[in-house]
Amino acid sequence: MTGLAENTRRQVTEFGIGVTLVAPGRVETPFWDGNGSLPPGHLLTADQIADTILWSIRQPAGVDINTVVVRPIGQPN
Repeated sequence: MTGLAENTRRQVTEFGIGVTLVAPGRVETPFWDGNGSLPPGHLLTADQIADTILWSIRQPAGVDINTVVVRPIGQPN
């Protein structure tokens, strides 16, 4: 995904378009249902990810947020 985002950024930047890659850590979603339970530790909520995306697109004109890594506190890499 990082390569796709960077390639897209290079193709559209001349048109004044920014591309932001949001890389979330563990998020409480139905994704975990197949594993039988949620992973241990803190998880982010969908609302927290949405707030992060809104923050990135609300930056002033001319600001391009390239990559945002969002993890719950205590999540290892």
